[in-house]
Amino acid sequence: MAKLSSLLQYAYKKVDERDGGVCLHPGCGSSYNTDHHHCESRSQAKDRVACVENVVTLCWKHHHGSEGPHESARWREYWKQWQIKTYPYYMSKIEQNEMERLRLKRFADAKVKQRLDELEEKWLKWKECRIKV
Repeated sequence: MAKLSSLLQYAYKKVDERDGGVCLHPGCGSSYNTDHHHCESRSQAKDRVACVENVVTLCWKHHHGSEGPHESARWREYWKQWQIKTYPYYMSKIEQNEMERLRLKRFADAKVKQRLDELEEKWLKWKECRIKV
């Protein structure tokens, strides 16, 4: 297993403090054999790997088992919704890419401009509010 960067280790420490070192899967609360799950996958959001808002603590069963986000689309979506509810300012890579595309079409029409304004406002909030690691 590759050694974790010190930045990622620090982020995981902050996540453990936030979650109390227990599995956040509904009804679980186990502190045995916990692991960290990235709501937005590490490959998809490379610049957010060490982002506290993108990580949740799960026990091994709820991370890698049949009820885990890697096996169940339902639980994958649940953790994405948890992330949005817990950190409404979090800007996903998909939203960031959408913002960049809309910037290219800035003067196309009023709807494009309105959505771009919303995303840029969220981007500023994200930069202001995110948990510093």
